[in-house]
Amino acid sequence: MDTGALRAAVAAGDESAVARLLDEAPRTALAGPAGAALLTRAVRAGQHRIAERLVAVGADPDRTEFTGGVDLVAEAADRGAYSMVQALLPGPVARQRRALEAARAWLGGSEEDELRRRLGGPDVTFAYEDVHEEVDPDNPHLYDPTPVARRIHATAADGRTLTVETTHRALVTDVEKSIGTFATTPEELADRALHHARPGFRDWQASVWRLADRADAESFACAARLLHSPEPPHRRFALDLLSAIATHLFLRRPWRHGRQALDLLRAYLATDEDHPELLDSALFAHSWYAHEYGTDGELFAILPFGSHHDGAVRERVLHELGPSMDRNPAVVDLCTARCDDPRPDTREAALYALASYGPDSPDLRSLFAAHLTDPHAPARLEAAAGLALRHDPRADAVLARFTEDAEPESPTWWRLDEIRRRRARTAPAG
Repeated sequence: MDTGALRAAVAAGDESAVARLLDEAPRTALAGPAGAALLTRAVRAGQHRIAERLVAVGADPDRTEFTGGVDLVAEAADRGAYSMVQALLPGPVARQRRALEAARAWLGGSEEDELRRRLGGPDVTFAYEDVHEEVDPDNPHLYDPTPVARRIHATAADGRTLTVETTHRALVTDVEKSIGTFATTPEELADRALHHARPGFRDWQASVWRLADRADAESFACAARLLHSPEPPHRRFALDLLSAIATHLFLRRPWRHGRQALDLLRAYLATDEDHPELLDSALFAHSWYAHEYGTDGELFAILPFGSHHDGAVRERVLHELGPSMDRNPAVVDLCTARCDDPRPDTREAALYALASYGPDSPDLRSLFAAHLTDPHAPARLEAAAGLALRHDPRADAVLARFTEDAEPESPTWWRLDEIRRRRARTAPAG
C-alpha cells in the first residue's frame, strides 16, 4: 500500500483514490498511529465515506494522540453528524456507549435551548438549512431529495458559533438497538420521531424501523392510538409504522396483528381524512394487509379513491390495484380512464399498469398508440411498452429513441431492459 499517496488522497478528500489504494488491503493495515492520523483528518474534514473505508482496514477511532485528547466518536455524536458516527461505530460496545451518551445529552429539550446554554445566554440567533443524503457515486439515480435532518447554525452576540444537525434522537435509537437496549417504550420512540415531526427525517425513520423490528402488541397499540389522533403528524407516523411492519414482515412470516391492522386501516379510510399524503400512506398500507389477510372485496374497496381530487392519491390506487386487474375488470376500466388524467405522473401510472398487467385487445392497442405522442416522456415510454409487450411494431421507433437517450442504470434504462427481457420471453400472437 502506497502510504504517501493515501495521505495525499485523504487530504484531498478523493474518495475514489482512497478506495483504489485500500482495495484488498488487510483489515489491520492502518491499525497503528498512521491510520489514526489519517482518520482524524478525514473526520475533521467531514469525509464520512473515507472515514468508513479507513476504519474498515484498521484505523482506530478510539485513539486520541492526533485529536488533542478529543474523543472523535463522542464529538461526532455531539454534533449530530449521523453518517460520520455510523462510519466510526463498528467496534466495541464501550465506543457505542460513548456515542449514545453524547447524543442523549441533547434529548432533554430543543436543540435551540441546548445551543443557548452552551453559548452562555439567551441572545443567540439561529439560521437553518435542510440536510440531504449525499449522492452515492455508484448509484446516482437512486438519490432521494427528501431532507433527512436540519442543520442549525447558532451565533452568540459576541460572534461565537456552534453548528449541529438534528439527528441526536436517531443516533440514540440506533445505538440502543445495536447494543441491545430494549427497555425503550413505543411511546418514547414515537415521541422522538414527533419531536420534529418531519417524515423522512432520520429520527422519524429510526423510530419507525425500531418499532417495526419489534412488531409486538405494544407497537400495534401505539399505531392504533396515534391513528386516532387529531394531529396529522401523529396519524402519519402510525401509517408509516404499519407500512413498515407490513413490508418488514411479509417476506418472513405472518403478523399476528395483521387482521387487526387491516380492520384499523379500513375504518380509517372510511373517515373524512383528506390529507393527500396521509391517504397515500394509508392506501399503501391497506393494500399490503389486504393482500395478506383480506379478501378480494377488501382489496378492491379502495377503487373509489381512483377518482379522488388529488392526483397523487389517484396514482397510488393505480399502483396498488394494477397488478390485480386480471381479477377485477373495474381496475382495467379505471386505468383506461386515468390514461387521460391531467396529471402526468398519474397518466404514466395508468399506462404502466395496463402495459404490464392489462389484456391484449385492439382498443387497448389503440389507446397505447394514441399516447406515443404524450407530452410526458415517461408516459410515452409506457405507451410504447404496452405495444412492445404485445409485439406491435408501432412501438419500435419510440423505444429506439428512448434507448439512444437513456443513461446507463437510470430508471429509463432499467425499464427498457425489462421490456426487452419480457418481450423476448413471449411469442408474437398468431
